[in-house]
Amino acid sequence: MAQEQEESINQAELYLGSRIHALDKYLNRTEKIQHRLVKKLKRKEAKIARQLAAKDSALYRQYMQQNLSYDSIATLSKDTGRLQQLAFKKNSLVDSFKGVQKFIQNQSSKLNSASGLAGKAGINTPYTKELNSLQQKLNGQQNIDELIRQRTGSLERLAGAQNISGLQNIQKSVYYAQEKMKAWKQLADDPDEAEEKAMEYLQGTEGFDQYLRTDNNAFGGLDNNATAEDLQRMGYQTKRQVNNMLQQKLGNNLGAVQQQMAAQVQDYSDKLNGITGTVKETKAGIKKAKQTLNEAKQAKDKLKHIEKPAFKKNPERGKPFWQRLEPAYNFQTTRATPDGLRPAMLELGASVAFKYSTRLSYGIGIALSAGLGQNWQNIKFTYEGLSARAFADWKAIYGFSLPAGYERSFRPCNRPYLRGQQNNPATQPQTTDNAIKEALGGQQQAAYIGIMKRYRINSKWNGIFLVGYNFLWQHEELRTPFIIRFGSQSN
Repeated sequence: MAQEQEESINQAELYLGSRIHALDKYLNRTEKIQHRLVKKLKRKEAKIARQLAAKDSALYRQYMQQNLSYDSIATLSKDTGRLQQLAFKKNSLVDSFKGVQKFIQNQSSKLNSASGLAGKAGINTPYTKELNSLQQKLNGQQNIDELIRQRTGSLERLAGAQNISGLQNIQKSVYYAQEKMKAWKQLADDPDEAEEKAMEYLQGTEGFDQYLRTDNNAFGGLDNNATAEDLQRMGYQTKRQVNNMLQQKLGNNLGAVQQQMAAQVQDYSDKLNGITGTVKETKAGIKKAKQTLNEAKQAKDKLKHIEKPAFKKNPERGKPFWQRLEPAYNFQTTRATPDGLRPAMLELGASVAFKYSTRLSYGIGIALSAGLGQNWQNIKFTYEGLSARAFADWKAIYGFSLPAGYERSFRPCNRPYLRGQQNNPATQPQTTDNAIKEALGGQQQAAYIGIMKRYRINSKWNGIFLVGYNFLWQHEELRTPFIIRFGSQSN
């Protein structure tokens, strides 16, 4: 039993420490996003003020009379005194962590009382300082977010009628900053493997779930498990106190009075059963009808008040940079030429694309070319150069997209299949004393446009099939203008 309690303490501390660490990293990142946002909004607000002063002096006076501004929000975000006041404001997330902290304290007290061990160092109040800091940061961030929303809304009401261009820039900055913070919050909420195992273990521990409840603050913080003595000390009137008071007044007649009252209540209840049943059915019907009517009204109001975005939103801009990257891998093969100058080749490529929007992405890549020989009877592996790639891709529908790109291949300068060297005897290739030039001195180009189809492989990867047309195939004296590639790309 003691071993189980000690293990539950260790797992709870692991879970609590991991959660606090993840959320603290998230808050540090979002704090930087907030500071950059407010700094940017200050400059844009000054521009709007100048435009208001030039267009409408009355609105400019209203603007000057407003107390809240992005400048004042920036000052409040750095006000340590205000942040300390917000630290005392309740926060449901921190309350759930404090529940885990109380669970650790409870399990520790049971373990110590059962084993007679001295209190474990720091086990009575684990992570108290960290939780207080977390609560202060969370409340401070939520407060600044709310102030930014209020200020943005007031500027929209004030300057929206004047159709000032800078207002839309403010709306975009606020929207994308909030989307970035949401993305970091999702990352912080995603538990790691150790945290998942700890929570799985704790879910099977008796009494753990009730400590996670944020509503366990009833009766002045004594939780729902408060005893009668606890309630009496706080001034609540308990059933025992009422019984004692009646016993003092009625003495030995208390039992008879209770029986008589019970009989009267039972008789009265029997008479009311028939009436109350009918009343309940009627009330239920009326309640259901009202509920249906309210739902219909709410649906009608939603249709009337559908908000059209003030600008075209790009969901990708709200994501962290690395989440907008798409790695891909592909290969292609070419046949050997009948004259034997060019071997069959295998080209292995790797690329990374940046998702500019949900439809458009662009990126760079590299590829390695290897020769395979002339045929199955004459297999010979050779190095045939490196390639640098730049491309763009526009997604259409049903997994189809339109790719376009430019590639430059750096091949060994003594290869007879390169443009301008076909007349050189294959047995007497050009050579040079410069090793780098000899390995990468020959060049080929490709500029293509094509069509690409994506198909699902699993939850993380898609397969890709590309067919493209190379506009420079005749210039480079290639056998075919078509490029055919197979590969895979991350979701």
